[in-house]
Amino acid sequence: MLNKDLVLYERDGDGSLIPQEVKLELSKEDKVNYPELEEQTISIVPMPRGELKKMFGLGGKDSDKKPETDKDTDAEIIIEYCREPKFTTDELTFAKPVIIRSIVRTIFSESGVKIDKDSGKKRIDDDDELGKN
Repeated sequence: MLNKDLVLYERDGDGSLIPQEVKLELSKEDKVNYPELEEQTISIVPMPRGELKKMFGLGGKDSDKKPETDKDTDAEIIIEYCREPKFTTDELTFAKPVIIRSIVRTIFSESGVKIDKDSGKKRIDDDDELGKN
């Protein structure tokens, strides 16, 4: 019998998601160019599915277009969903691009958005139930 502990994200007494430590996701090119980042971890909470749908403007239709995020949006995502290390807007202004894209890639992946490893394009995996919190 499936145990609910395997299905649900852990929450604290207030019902807030408990951050999870996950391995930083790197593109193939970033693994080659920045091998020192390959074993690094961050602590995050996944993005709720409703936030993902708003961000990508998805209405459940075949004609939905999934826009790319920009630097400002990436900073907002990191500040909201990356718990450790915790960054400020000012710090992220001076962050290395590889770190920004890798943290956002990790948050998206843990939230059910799959990123093509070659093109970097994002898509919501409809078969994946992650992020429905």
